[in-house]
Amino acid sequence: MDIPATLLKRPGRLLIVEDSATQAELLEGLLLQHGYQVQVARNGREGLEKTRELLPELVLSDIMMPEMTGFELCNAIKSDKRLKRIPVILLTSLDDPKDLIRGLECRADNFITKPYREQDLLLRIETILAGGEPSAGGEQGVITYAGRQYRIDADRQQIITLLLSTYETAVQKNNELLSIQSQLGDLNEQLEERVAQRTESLQQEVQERKRAEETLSEVTRRLQLATASAHLGIWDWDIDRDGMIWDDKMYELYGIPPGTQLSGIESWEQRLHPDDLPMVQAALEAALHGEGEYAIEHRVLPIGGPLRHIKANGIVIRDETGRAVRMTGLNQDISAQKNLEEQLRQAQKMEAIGQFAGGIAHDFNNILTAILGFSSLLQMKIPEHDPLRFNVDQVVVAAERAAGLTQSLLAFSRKQVLNLRPVSLNEVIKKVDKFVGRIIGEDIKLQFIFKEEDIVVNADSGQIEQVLLNLATNARDAMPQGGVFSIVTETVQIDQEYIDFYGFGALGYFARIAVSDSGIGMDAEIRKRIFDPFFTTKEVGKGTGLGLSIVYGIVQQHKGFINVYSEPGRGTTFSIYLPLGKAEQAVRAEQAETQIPVGGTETILLAEDDALVRDLSRTVLTDFGYTVLEATNGEEAVRVFLEHRDQVRLLLFDIVMPKKNGKEAYEEIRRAAGNVKVIFLSGYPAEVIGSTGLLEQGANLIMKPVHPQNLLRRIREELDRPAPAGQQAGE
Repeated sequence: MDIPATLLKRPGRLLIVEDSATQAELLEGLLLQHGYQVQVARNGREGLEKTRELLPELVLSDIMMPEMTGFELCNAIKSDKRLKRIPVILLTSLDDPKDLIRGLECRADNFITKPYREQDLLLRIETILAGGEPSAGGEQGVITYAGRQYRIDADRQQIITLLLSTYETAVQKNNELLSIQSQLGDLNEQLEERVAQRTESLQQEVQERKRAEETLSEVTRRLQLATASAHLGIWDWDIDRDGMIWDDKMYELYGIPPGTQLSGIESWEQRLHPDDLPMVQAALEAALHGEGEYAIEHRVLPIGGPLRHIKANGIVIRDETGRAVRMTGLNQDISAQKNLEEQLRQAQKMEAIGQFAGGIAHDFNNILTAILGFSSLLQMKIPEHDPLRFNVDQVVVAAERAAGLTQSLLAFSRKQVLNLRPVSLNEVIKKVDKFVGRIIGEDIKLQFIFKEEDIVVNADSGQIEQVLLNLATNARDAMPQGGVFSIVTETVQIDQEYIDFYGFGALGYFARIAVSDSGIGMDAEIRKRIFDPFFTTKEVGKGTGLGLSIVYGIVQQHKGFINVYSEPGRGTTFSIYLPLGKAEQAVRAEQAETQIPVGGTETILLAEDDALVRDLSRTVLTDFGYTVLEATNGEEAVRVFLEHRDQVRLLLFDIVMPKKNGKEAYEEIRRAAGNVKVIFLSGYPAEVIGSTGLLEQGANLIMKPVHPQNLLRRIREELDRPAPAGQQAGE
């Protein structure tokens, strides 16, 4: 449709009210192209504000909009004395006659039905702008439609204009419909001919497609079962578009919600462990350049989940020029396998440590027995005021520390025999006061806070000392700039509520040792691994990763518990819980240790294959009045006893000896002479002693190295113990 020349080139200010940004932009561009000044409002309320502000010459408004419809906007404009002369054209895709009536109700000047032709829209606009001002008032009338009456406030010209605009739209649609119907008629005839030709072939294709779909469905089902059982995730990468497609398993492996839009390869790389990223990128580049297959193992950090180990494989798809255009492949979760491998490595390390500790324990303990024994003899014979006494005292202390170190290694491998007895916990801690001070240095303040009442625990005092020294070393390394190190003792009752809350413990009363530092602290990930063997956060060469593992092993062997509380930057507290003992037993034990050793005149048969230990034991015993018979192996011990059975009152046997071990020699003697009293000595770990059955039988056992005073006390106690009724004297 051509626009009359008399209507063209008339400038005008127009306001478009349209909530669709696309429709508004298209309409604005059209009107600007034809010389109009145009403003745009995004909804009816904004349109009313701009109408009041700009006073446009014409308003074009959509009908269905948020906040205020086009009908409501038009009614507001026509009800405003200042605005009612502004023409309003309603743009709508509605075609119900009720819409026309509503347009009359709100006194709209014209309707244009979407979709419209640009020429028709421009002609309507120019016609209204050229037609002068709208009537100031209108006549009221009543229209009845579909059984309902509508009161119309519009003049006859406005009604005619709206009806004409609606009529023109209807005619236009009718002409288009007739044209389409004619074309459809022709096409229908052609279609019927082609349908007849294709029906037969389509039926065949449908059957073939159905069979193919059934086959594909079965293959897909089997593939899904296989990938699910193998924990396989399938991925595809469009290299040109950098588009990633994952199956649900891939999303699960990387901790991303299924269906999340992936931003190409970057989405994948963000989840890789930072330490593994360069290696993975290098493997990917090599595969893309044809320098090798993409087959690699790496770690991923899923969102909100634990670290996973992934085995990744992929193939590169190339175009006819050899350029890489696509990659597809699999990811397999091998975390369980890696965890098992790590556990196996740890077990092998533990076994190696255990074998090493057990291997050196016997020889080392024999050497320490001699050092500790002879130095103790000197200590007893040199007066305290003698200048040499200090030197001897230091040798004794060093030997005792070395003995504790050996026992700690065995504790780590769970192979030592503990010397459990009631001890004063406060006294044990006071004993290591000086050693702790030397370890932590002058920059760290040392605090001891003891419970007023003495706390007695059933423990190996040497091992508890080792626990405290290891924790002091750990605290020192956590406070390179200085700080506070404290040891606090108290008694606590562990009930079921406590166990449920903290997740560890046993019912009863326990001594608690709280060892704290004000150092750098630990995060949750480090806390989980703090007691793992060989785990350390220190620099290479500055830590073995065994210190806290030894602590854990010692506490476990004492039937105790250990817990750690720490936060980054807020220090660390290790809480050790040990079963309580009886105070009176601890007093008796301490009194026995401080008493001057008592000798005797009895005859003792000493069987020891190590000459150094044998010489020491003979010297100690003879110095305190005993008569000593010696043997270097089990067979000799039996022979010597049978020769002197009337004189021997006690057997002092090493357990592991040539020809016959200590238990075998004792059993043979017992068969010949009854239950002779016996004390066994050993420097071997628990597993060696346990193989003889002595531990199960509760034999009278002393572990090497042994202090001469303790040896003499145990011998005297055994000799003075009354023999059970019915047994021979000297049993």
